[in-house]
Amino acid sequence: MRVLDLTEDALMESILKIIGVMSCSFVLCLSLSNVTQAAEKHRDTQQGVHTIKGEVLRVDGDDYLIKQSDAKEVRYRVDSGTEMSEPIGRGDRIEAKLREVNEETRVLSLRQLEK
Repeated sequence: MRVLDLTEDALMESILKIIGVMSCSFVLCLSLSNVTQAAEKHRDTQQGVHTIKGEVLRVDGDDYLIKQSDAKEVRYRVDSGTEMSEPIGRGDRIEAKLREVNEETRVLSLRQLEK
């Protein structure tokens, strides 16, 4: 039977190797998340989906008047297929994902941005 005799130097070297492997794994995970986000954005663009950001000026039933970040005012109608994170009202900053379908703009999702 062999008994392992770890000296202080050998123990420190083992700990440093473990920390090195964990650090590399963490950096790899962070870089992969960026790649995933870029691929998702590219996929949306390929499917004709575009994103706008702006401020809600008025809500009339299912119609939302939005002042986009380029100061252009546009009106969009939400329907039962629109994914909404929470109720959205006047003054809220929003992000909307839109798609052109049969010459009509459909709101796929509408979410409130942090103030």
